[in-house]
Amino acid sequence: MQHIDDETLALLALGEDVLDDAARAHLGTCPDCATEVDGLRSVVDDARAGGPDLVAPGPEVWDRIHAELGLGASSTTPTGGVPTGASDTTTVASDLATVTPLAGRRRRTWLPVAAAACLALVVGVAGGVWWERRELTPAETTVATADLAPLPGWDDASGEARVEETADGRRQVVVSLDAPAPDGTFREVWLLAEDVSGLVSLGVLEGSEGRFDLPAGLDLAAFPVVDVSEEHFDGDPAHSGDSVVRGPLDV
Repeated sequence: MQHIDDETLALLALGEDVLDDAARAHLGTCPDCATEVDGLRSVVDDARAGGPDLVAPGPEVWDRIHAELGLGASSTTPTGGVPTGASDTTTVASDLATVTPLAGRRRRTWLPVAAAACLALVVGVAGGVWWERRELTPAETTVATADLAPLPGWDDASGEARVEETADGRRQVVVSLDAPAPDGTFREVWLLAEDVSGLVSLGVLEGSEGRFDLPAGLDLAAFPVVDVSEEHFDGDPAHSGDSVVRGPLDV
């Protein structure tokens, strides 16, 4: 049986089951085909994992390409992309006029092209999956907002809050705060009743912005006030009583 064709090896490297029994038996006994599909699989794996950093090829690479194409003496290709040894057009024409049989090296010279095709296919598939997931992700709608005003002792603080809801009913409170946290303290986000008779903790605010899931069934009309407090590492889960900013949602 002749060698497996290039396109089939590329598809095989991408994980496609494209071999019949005869081709599968050939792959198990042909070191050339096995080596090339392993090389393509390595390219595919690198692409799916984010890929290695690309570097410019060294002079030895261009020397090997020059020798492979039967162009005579080796030459070095600089960044401009034209072999320095090819500046004399007469010499180049003479070199190119010599026809070198390609059959013996066909399977080596197509590998970079097939590898590039694999990379393009992997990137295309990944982009399609990303776009499909993007289209399937429910859009978020802002259903309420609040300006968070500073409380006594925090005159320079400010903040904002909004409630986002997806088409499937999932709700989140997004809080941003502009106020540095002193050492040994952290910030906690709460929802308060309008008369401050009840409260619900949403979680710790890390950095200047945070996103918090609202418990299913929580009535925002009963807890419409967003509050950000300064807390200490004292093991007490209750509100410290020291609010940095606070503001009512327009629900």
